Amino acid sequence: MTAVRRTTKSVREKSPAILRAAIDTLNQPARRSAENSARPFITVSRQAGAGAVAFSHRLAERLNREGSGDWHAWDHELVEKVSSEHGIARAVLEMIPYQSHTWFNDLVHSFSESQAGAYCDESFAYKRVALTIGALASAGHAIIVGRGGRFLTGSIPGGLHLRLIAPLEHRIRFIIDKFQLSVEEASDRIDEMDRNREMFYRRHWPGKTLEPQIFSMTLNASELSVDELVECVLPVIRLRESVSQSASAQVICIPPQGDSLKPDREFSQH
Repeated sequence: MTAVRRTTKSVREKSPAILRAAIDTLNQPARRSAENSARPFITVSRQAGAGAVAFSHRLAERLNREGSGDWHAWDHELVEKVSSEHGIARAVLEMIPYQSHTWFNDLVHSFSESQAGAYCDESFAYKRVALTIGALASAGHAIIVGRGGRFLTGSIPGGLHLRLIAPLEHRIRFIIDKFQLSVEEASDRIDEMDRNREMFYRRHWPGKTLEPQIFSMTLNASELSVDELVECVLPVIRLRESVSQSASAQVICIPPQGDSLKPDREFSQH
């Protein structure tokens, strides 16, 4: 009895993080089974100016060219989809990760009542974005760029979660080339985008941070070209596609043999 009390006290004294890790360890076999049978999808979290959009589209093109399924990159395309399906103005959806909360709501409230349906507040709009991202990830073969995709899809099996980074100097050069800005203008834009994205995560994902350990892979865009970045990811996707197809093919039904087996009993070969 004394030993049991000591054990109970020891468990209580453990930090919540350690207990969560222990529970996750116990659940790993079931999670691996779900991961193996799920169609893969990708989320791409990025620093401003790291070139995530070009990378995501190139990766989708390469996967489709190799016959790895009907892959799609979802960035501006996600905005179009949510706008058409939920009747929310594109301008509202595009601003969610990039503008401050106060600026966003001030703009929405400036529209007339006749426009109110399309120009809803940020919370309503982001919930619709979240629903769409969840559906795309569950269907598989989606490359979801930004917008909290890593956290939104954390419980969905089959995800490969990427983080694209680069030193500030590289990101400034990228913004200069893309938007034809001066060095000072590009620097200010990156600073504003980074700051607003940080506030976006604080509003919608309080207590969560983009720590390295939550990503499957972190890639440095200043050290690798877009094609090289794609080559880093392709082997993992090929392997997951192969495992997923194999796991799906192995689920079979064995005819009953003897009285001890129920007529409809199913087995999975492992």
